[in-house]
Amino acid sequence: MGEAARRRAAAARRHSTGEITIRDAVRGEGPRVRHLLDRHIGGEGPHDAAERVDHPESRDDGLWIQLVAERDGVIVGALAAGDIFGKPHIRSQPEAAAMIGRHAEISNLVVHPDARGQRLGQRLLAEAERRYMDAAYELLSGEFVARHAHLRTYYGDAGFTVGKSGRPVVIVFGGEMISPLEPNDDAVLFWKVTRTGPTVVDFSSVSAAEGTRLVELAVRQAQGDTLTDGK
Repeated sequence: MGEAARRRAAAARRHSTGEITIRDAVRGEGPRVRHLLDRHIGGEGPHDAAERVDHPESRDDGLWIQLVAERDGVIVGALAAGDIFGKPHIRSQPEAAAMIGRHAEISNLVVHPDARGQRLGQRLLAEAERRYMDAAYELLSGEFVARHAHLRTYYGDAGFTVGKSGRPVVIVFGGEMISPLEPNDDAVLFWKVTRTGPTVVDFSSVSAAEGTRLVELAVRQAQGDTLTDGK
């Protein structure tokens, strides 16, 4: 049997090993989630994600989600997401409380290699998006390491806009809040507007001066300023 045939046979075995169920993680599954992330990490630290599973906090800063995908009793995928307000640098901004319930961040998405090729990651993303839309959130975002270039297409296929490595994005939520997302030089931002309201200024394709002008324009328009651009 040639290499291509062996791969097809392995894929067929994986696809027939049982139905995959997506559900919320429960207390006690932290070590299982952490083991998956430790071996196939694609986001924030495995310890942080596992801690949220086994020690969920009673918090009033938005919707936090930890999904797992289970097949035959084995966790083969996981997604963690939370309100962007939970980030310390966001909470410290003036009027940051206006962000609660509006912007969520996908901090982890991982699929075990034996469960890939079945659009499981897309299913996890879609479930998280559905929940945040039901909760009236206006925007989802996240980031990935730039060297994983295939993730550009992956998130693009899921309907996200993908920026350029190290380039920031500024989100204007009406006239109340300006939220800058500033990735590290080796990281790429992705985002999706889920409800009418926020304006996203992508600094990937404009100069810093032009980006700043666009942000100021978006704020004026949100505040009902009728001045025409440039006056």
